[in-house]
Amino acid sequence: MAPVDVDLFQKHVSARLSDFVDRRTPWHRRLWGHGLVLTLKEILEASEAVSVGVLSEAALRYLISTALKLMGPDPGVGPPQQKNLLQQTLKTELRFRGLDYVTLAQLTRDIEENYLNRWAAALKTPQTAPGPERTARSIASHLLDVGLSFDFLQRWWTFNVRSKGTGALPKLVAAAHGLARETAREFRVLVAFESMPATKSGMASNWIDAPAVSHWLRTNNFEVTNVRQNGGVWLKVTALDPWAAIENALEVIDRIAARISIGTVGQLSPLPVAWIDGQRRAFRLQRHRRGVEVHALFREHQLYSEGTRSNVDSAIELLGPLASSTSPAAAVAGGWAAIEALLTGAGDIERVSAGDRMALLVACSLVRAEITALSYRIEEAGGVLRDALAICKSNRDRSAVVLSAIRRGDNMNLRNEHSDLAAVARLKAVLDDPHKRLRDIQDHLDAAFRRLYRQRNLVLHWGKTDGIALRGSLRTAAPLVGAGMDRIVHAWFVDGVTPLELAARARIRLERINHAREDGCLDLLG
Repeated sequence: MAPVDVDLFQKHVSARLSDFVDRRTPWHRRLWGHGLVLTLKEILEASEAVSVGVLSEAALRYLISTALKLMGPDPGVGPPQQKNLLQQTLKTELRFRGLDYVTLAQLTRDIEENYLNRWAAALKTPQTAPGPERTARSIASHLLDVGLSFDFLQRWWTFNVRSKGTGALPKLVAAAHGLARETAREFRVLVAFESMPATKSGMASNWIDAPAVSHWLRTNNFEVTNVRQNGGVWLKVTALDPWAAIENALEVIDRIAARISIGTVGQLSPLPVAWIDGQRRAFRLQRHRRGVEVHALFREHQLYSEGTRSNVDSAIELLGPLASSTSPAAAVAGGWAAIEALLTGAGDIERVSAGDRMALLVACSLVRAEITALSYRIEEAGGVLRDALAICKSNRDRSAVVLSAIRRGDNMNLRNEHSDLAAVARLKAVLDDPHKRLRDIQDHLDAAFRRLYRQRNLVLHWGKTDGIALRGSLRTAAPLVGAGMDRIVHAWFVDGVTPLELAARARIRLERINHAREDGCLDLLG
């Protein structure tokens, strides 16, 4: 085994953690899956769903196989004896409320209580820890899975890395364990409105009028000059951090708005900011995009197209809730409906096959997306490739230049941009064995799309709008749906290639790929 460069390892982990807790990170550098603890909790929920006929035994077994892969090298599981017991438990029939089910529930609680502390201990000896990518994925997914918000984690991680340095990684992970183990607390959120219809018996019990809103703002040293409001409500929400509290409050507001839209002719118009009792700053009250980006609509002049409608046009419409709806149930239903409408074929027995095909398209898009983004970073940094990149006529040409440089082992002049250096390392691994690596990537993507399908079934067939993995599934799958749709839209509007034809093309080219042809990874869909 080659010796581990501890400093490089810690910088790699830190950079990838920064990527994973930033909601602006592009899809090809984001988290695609859940952490081990949430996956184990999802298994418990799925076992109950199987018992009432909502999920199939096959769906549960697939989820269990995902957990077994996650726990393989994960030090957060605990000592070897506990890992062995967990593996044995997962390989049983796992009947709801049976002995193995109860055993799994107790093991899951122990893992959750000690997870990041065990990781912090493992990171004191990086030579024996898992690789930097797996390390960063495991830690970041756990923090997001417990309910900490992107906004809070990004601020917290950036501040601590800058003040303590990446060399303090074990201590930072131990501190993160404290964050993850905090009990969610109650926040009082003040949301003010430009308009809010009254109920039959007057305003809601938590309503306060405009003078009371202004008085509270002034008393708490907030500027009121440009605040145009006609009253507001105090909402009590439970969360781990203030930004998560604002997100939860927005969900409450949207549920109220849905009732108003069908129960009266009035309209709910909240201000774009909200306030939290005890916090000295105002918070933006906005719906965050989930990362569903289909830029081909802009590139191919289809934003305002009103021509003959196809199933691609219909799927684009179905994606609306996935992109921006605050309702997780509507987002899951719309997102899966778009996938199924495009990638279900004649003779399909299982609808989940559509998700597997979307995973294939996204896997075949990854290298081109990563190298294209990297090419602009390299050109910006200067160095030997800048002139070669500057004369390129297309992103395909730019990608070919960078790919050849990676093959040769050229210095990219990226200095200390460790997120970019980590991307180069991942690309090198793909180029060394493209068939194996891209198949592995496809497996990870399969898991994300199958999770979305399971959540869709829980919502539509069980009415479960508070599933343990519902919000996490949207966080991980939505950007991937956008990436797949971008390729589908391009193929359809440019070349008239149907989604199933595109999936078949990807399937054939991925099967034939080998490392001998240098640019084979760039043309899997084109």
